[in-house]
Amino acid sequence: MLFSVLSVLQLSAQIQELSAPFNRQPISADWNVVESTDTLFPPFVDDFSYPSSQPSPALWQDQYVWVNDNMPLFQNSIGVATFDGLNEFGFAYKEGAFSSDTFADVLTSRYLDLQGLSDVYLSFEYQETGRGEAPSNGDSLVVEFWSPLTQTWTQQWGTVGTGQAAPFKSVILPVQGLDYLQRGFQFRFGSYGARAGAYDIWNVDYVQLDKDRTASDTIITEPALARKHPLIIGTGAFTSWPWWVSTASNVSNRPSTLAFTYRRNGLVPSGGWSLNMGQFRWEENSSLISQITAVPVITNTQHDVDQTFSIQVPPNALTNLSGPTTVETKVWFDGSAAGFRSNDTVRGRLELDNYLSLDDGSAERAYAVQNITGGRVAQLFRTSGLGPADSLKGVRFNFVDAGTRYSSTFRLAVWAPADSGNIPGSLIYLTDSLYEPNWGYDRGDMIPYDLDSAVDLSSYPFVWIGYVCTSADPLYIGLDTERTLPASMPRTYGDGFNWYPSLEPGVALMQPYFRYSPGNMVVLEQLESVQWSIYPNPSPGALTISSPGFDQGRVRIYSLQGSLIFNETCQLNQPMALEWLPTGMYIVELQVENETFRKKWLKH
Repeated sequence: MLFSVLSVLQLSAQIQELSAPFNRQPISADWNVVESTDTLFPPFVDDFSYPSSQPSPALWQDQYVWVNDNMPLFQNSIGVATFDGLNEFGFAYKEGAFSSDTFADVLTSRYLDLQGLSDVYLSFEYQETGRGEAPSNGDSLVVEFWSPLTQTWTQQWGTVGTGQAAPFKSVILPVQGLDYLQRGFQFRFGSYGARAGAYDIWNVDYVQLDKDRTASDTIITEPALARKHPLIIGTGAFTSWPWWVSTASNVSNRPSTLAFTYRRNGLVPSGGWSLNMGQFRWEENSSLISQITAVPVITNTQHDVDQTFSIQVPPNALTNLSGPTTVETKVWFDGSAAGFRSNDTVRGRLELDNYLSLDDGSAERAYAVQNITGGRVAQLFRTSGLGPADSLKGVRFNFVDAGTRYSSTFRLAVWAPADSGNIPGSLIYLTDSLYEPNWGYDRGDMIPYDLDSAVDLSSYPFVWIGYVCTSADPLYIGLDTERTLPASMPRTYGDGFNWYPSLEPGVALMQPYFRYSPGNMVVLEQLESVQWSIYPNPSPGALTISSPGFDQGRVRIYSLQGSLIFNETCQLNQPMALEWLPTGMYIVELQVENETFRKKWLKH
C-alpha cells in the first residue's frame, strides 16, 4: 500500500501537492436480463469484456469488484476485474482501515456441479498494480475452494505484493478430490489489503474452469481487441469542446482517424486468422451518420503482439450541429470464429455541450494541495477559439473522497496571463460565493458550480481557471493519470503568495463552461446560522465584529487572492486595530462553535 506524495523542495514545509487513492468507483450498465440456475455446469468462462462495470450475475454470486478497462496495463483483451478496497457501490469498505488483516474485495462463483468429472482445472490471469496503487508485501491475492462436504473454504493459491507494477501472469489450479468434485462446489478470489479506498490493486482476467484439461493448458488462443475505444478526438488537447464552435476553431478537436489496438493471442493456426477489421457505426444524438461493414480482410501470423488498425471518421460527422451533441460509436471485427466474441467489439462516446475538458472523464487518483489554508490551484485553458459571446459561466468539478470526508470550502477564481513566466498573473475574478464540494453519486460525476456573474474572456488569448481553498482541510478532486497535460497548458498551485508548477502527472478533472448554466445545476453555498455583522464597512482601519451570544471567536482575514493575512482568536463586540492593512477589499472570516462565516470588508 503506497501513497504518492510530492513535497516540492523549494516550498516551506507547510504546503504540499498530493495525489492519493480515492474511495469511489463508477457503477454503470446494470445487467437487465440474467439467465441462470442455482447450479452451473462447466465450462465456466469469463473474460470480463462485457459493457457492465459489475461482474455477470449469471456467473458470479457477488458484485463487489469493478469490471473496467481503466486499471490494467498491457492486457491481452479488453476488460478485467479489479480488486481494491471499495464495495459494490463504489465506497470504501471502512474509512481509515489501512490494515491488511481481512478481505478487502472478493469475487465468488455461483455453485457448480462437478460430480463425475475428471481433469478439472481452474485457470486465470492476474496482474499486480496495473495503473493503480501497488500492493505491498503485507497485501495478497488468494484463491479459495468451497467444499460442499466439509462446508469450509480452503486456500489453494496465493501471492503477495511486491510494491511494483507487473505484467499479467497465468495460473492453473487442479480441482480434485471428493471434497470438491461435488454438486455445490464454488471458488472465489479474495484480496487482502486496505479497505479505506482504491488501494492495493489486483487485476484478474480470463477465468476458466472446465473438465478434460491439463496442467499446461494456460494458453489463450483467440483474436481480441486489446484496449478500450480511444477518445474521439484529434491531435489537439481538448477532449470536449462547445458544440457551437466551428471545426476550424482553435478549441475544436475533431478527429480525422481513430486507431484501435488488437491482438492475435496464442497458438498460430494454419494460414492465420482472416479477420474483417474496422467495421464501425457512428451515431449523433441517436441518429445514424455512417455505418461501414465492407472492410479489408487482414490475415497474418503475428501473434502475441499488439497490432493496430484505423478507421476514417465520416466526412459528415460533427458538422452543422444545432445543439448539445452526443456521439456514440461501435467498432468491431469478425471473421475466423475463435474464443470470446464479446471482446471483438468496443464502444466509444463523445459529449459536446458547453464546456472545455482536458481529461478522459475518469479519475484514477485524487489530487489536492494540503497543509495550508488558502491553497490555490490554477489550470491554463487556451480559449482564443471562443467568441465574444462565450462568457465563462462556471466550472464543473469531479470531487472525490480520499478516505475521509473533509469539511472543505472554496471559491472559484480566474487569473490573467502573467507578464512573464508560465504562471497566473493578476486576478480577474474571485467569487463572493463560498462553495462546498459535492461528491455526486458515482466517480465520474461532474458537478457544476456557477460563478456569481459571467466573465468576459474575449480579450485574453488564454486564462488560468481554478479555485482558492478557504479551509484548512484539503480539497480533493479527481486526477486522470492516463492523460498528460500538454506543455502549452500547464497546471500550477500556490500558497497565496507564490505559484509553483505542478509536478504531479495527470489532468485534474475541472472543466470550465460557457454561455449557459447546465440543467443539473448543483451549487452548495454556505448558509449563515449565526447572526453577526462587521462595522464600520468601509473603514479606515478600526473594525468591530458583533455576534450576539458570543464573546470571542477565531477571526481570519484574507486578501481577494486568497492569501491569509490575519489569524487570531479575538474578543468580539469591540474594535480591532487594523490600520496597518493596505487599502483594499478583504474577506473577513469568523469561526464560532465549529461553524465558519464570511463577509467582505473594504479598508480605505
